[in-house]
Amino acid sequence: MAWIVVGVLVLFFVAVVALAAVAASKALTVRDSLTPAVPIASGMPAKVVAGETEGAAADAAALKQLSVRAVAQTKGMDWRIAEWIPVVGQNLTAVRAAAESIDEVADFAVESLPNLDLAAFRPVNGAIDLAAVHGLEEVVSEGASTFAGVSERIEAADRTFLLPQVTDALSTLDEAVSGVDDTLGTLSPILKVLPAALGEGTPRTYLLMFQGNSELRASGGNPAALALVTATDGRIELTTQATSVQFANARPESITPLDAETESLYSDIIGRWIPNMTATPNFPSTVEIMRAWWADEGLPPFDDVISTDPVALSYILNATGAIPLATGETLTSENAVSLLLNEVYFKYGEIDGKVVDASAQDLFFASAAAQIFAKLTTGVDNPLALFDAFRQASDESRMKIWSSNPDIEAMMSGTRLAGTLPTTNDDRTIAGVYFNDTTGAKTDYYADASVMASSDQCTASGSPTFNQTITFVNNITPDQADALPYFITGPHFEPGYLATDVVVYAPVGASIASWNVAGAESFTLVAEGTHLGRSVVRINVVTPPQTAATITVSMTGAEGTTGADYGPYDVWTTPMVRATPVTLETPGCG
Repeated sequence: MAWIVVGVLVLFFVAVVALAAVAASKALTVRDSLTPAVPIASGMPAKVVAGETEGAAADAAALKQLSVRAVAQTKGMDWRIAEWIPVVGQNLTAVRAAAESIDEVADFAVESLPNLDLAAFRPVNGAIDLAAVHGLEEVVSEGASTFAGVSERIEAADRTFLLPQVTDALSTLDEAVSGVDDTLGTLSPILKVLPAALGEGTPRTYLLMFQGNSELRASGGNPAALALVTATDGRIELTTQATSVQFANARPESITPLDAETESLYSDIIGRWIPNMTATPNFPSTVEIMRAWWADEGLPPFDDVISTDPVALSYILNATGAIPLATGETLTSENAVSLLLNEVYFKYGEIDGKVVDASAQDLFFASAAAQIFAKLTTGVDNPLALFDAFRQASDESRMKIWSSNPDIEAMMSGTRLAGTLPTTNDDRTIAGVYFNDTTGAKTDYYADASVMASSDQCTASGSPTFNQTITFVNNITPDQADALPYFITGPHFEPGYLATDVVVYAPVGASIASWNVAGAESFTLVAEGTHLGRSVVRINVVTPPQTAATITVSMTGAEGTTGADYGPYDVWTTPMVRATPVTLETPGCG
């Protein structure tokens, strides 16, 4: 009897080995099909972006041939039974998941690539084809769903006993799929709201605000140039232009009531002079003040506000190419920042150090804005390059959007585009460092700043601490100071001097325990208190040419909290002419 049992076990073992051998052989065939499939799948998005539709379609067809061959090897009963074999089976299951994932991607690509025309984003004669946008939205939404499902399947694969080759292959596939998943997942909600944003059915108006970083404000800079744009069924028109000097500044009281915390921290000057409405880092507050100024001037109402700066414009010019201006200059990605923030004040409105026509600069900016707008609305050859410029500008807080459309507002919530600090520390712990010029001039073109931030949130046993060392540098040389025109130096300080409010926001719930200033010629505590649910301090520093002020601030987390109550630490700052590097030190956070 015993030998019968042994015989059965031997036969079972032999059968298992045989099944494993057959499945392994098939797995090699699957591998041979999937190895060239992954780079083909990874390369298709680039061809779509480049407008190589025929090449992308050919790749989709080739991908489908490879995926069909791979999936066919995993359909037999021998393969499915072999998946129950310990260790071997987990590898086979992972290989089958990879084959099915590639096949699903191939099905979507074959069906959808002929309809995926990114030219739908490109205005033609000032108008965007909304029917094409709707068609593109359907394709992208389907793709987002497909790739999200594929990504979920790959991530769910049990990798406990996978061979290194299988693990590496899954990781490569996961990376390729995740990249497309992220892109489509970002693009899909934008396409859903885009027709309404372009005035489908009901015209929509946008106030464009251009913040000049040569005169710093917390949100970016002096909002000297403004324009009203109307979108009607996809047609975009520039309808009104304005500058800050045309408004009735120096009001005896704020143009609109301010909340108590905003007025206590920044004073009512934020609402008495239009250049100061961007002194708060809370963009919705700026919009509320702007709406009051706009109505006071009797200008047409607006639905939404888009803010940007010349640095963001330089990114956009990478997509549009050079733009010749009516004033004779040619605006390029290389010269936009220097021309718009510095050279214009040397070239227009002043002769031999005397102001002769301050309106000349306004005319220059208005002309430049009109010609840039005309270029954008007549079409950009590579719309994805334009999106990349917008992404970079958003990441650097150089672009902000406020919308009365709740769907658009919800889409931007939590991103830097919204121009608001996060209200909790759940996902990330954000502190703020912002700069407001008090020189009354355009000398911040020569300023730089950096932030070194540290936190013990991942090692503290109790409430964590957050620290910042802020360095604000005045790079003007004495020779440069002597040659600066009045429009840059202003009337209040010796040429070359910078007076700057440094405004520091603690993380939500944290308190500012101490602060110190070194290196400045003078400094003053202007205000301290709470704003936007945060502890805040506002310190004014004065820096002569070629000097730097160093401001150190220590903050303590709310009593009773631990590091586990705080997301990853970061610092958001004012977008300056040049990048403001933020160096983070968070020991133990991995």
